[in-house]
Amino acid sequence: MLREIFFLGIVVAGTLADPLSDECLACMCYVSSQGCKMDDPVCHKTPGGVEVCGPWAITEPYWEDAYCPGKFFHTCTKNWDCNEEAVRNYLNRYAASTYATCETYARVHFGGPSGASADSTLDYWNMVEKCLENGSFTPPPK
Repeated sequence: MLREIFFLGIVVAGTLADPLSDECLACMCYVSSQGCKMDDPVCHKTPGGVEVCGPWAITEPYWEDAYCPGKFFHTCTKNWDCNEEAVRNYLNRYAASTYATCETYARVHFGGPSGASADSTLDYWNMVEKCLENGSFTPPPK
């Protein structure tokens, strides 16, 4: 009986997961690059001097934490599929849990492994949430 209850608990907990949806990913792209677009040049410096690249505005350390898809950072950030792979890998590494929601994914994407609980990621999440509510995103090209 105890084993059945334990198993039921695992099944129920497993259904709480909110896998990274295409809509969530598209809104993160939309917010990160003011419309989910590949800028030319693909990289730029933030006011703080950090180089961010591609439609999801990833950094080289982010890409490294995403297991270096595409072999070279600047090559990867010029390619839509490689950008998406980097974001998915990073979020699978740092945000995947049975309790993850789009908010979790967005805040970790913006704020790093501890971003889900950082106050500094709330504005980014609010913009992603607004995008989801308005349906104002365009899915990234495939």
